[in-house]
Amino acid sequence: MCKATSADLLGMFLASAAHDLDHPGHNNVFESKTRSKLAMLYNDYAILENHHAASFFFLVDDEETNIFKNFTTEEMNKMRK
Repeated sequence: MCKATSADLLGMFLASAAHDLDHPGHNNVFESKTRSKLAMLYNDYAILENHHAASFFFLVDDEETNIFKNFTTEEMNKMRK
């Protein structure tokens, strides 16, 4: 049987929705070698992965779109991980 909790399923759903959000059309190696603004922003570490996640959380950081507004701090931290 699947032992995933409701929170696990929500996390997987949100991760799939945010996957490649605002993708610039290049890979991490290209971003790093061209010293793009994203590469500089994320110090060449998991550039696109960090950008996709940040873009998602910026998108929902608004009263109208904040799907996490009723989450506890602990629940929110778990979703961000």
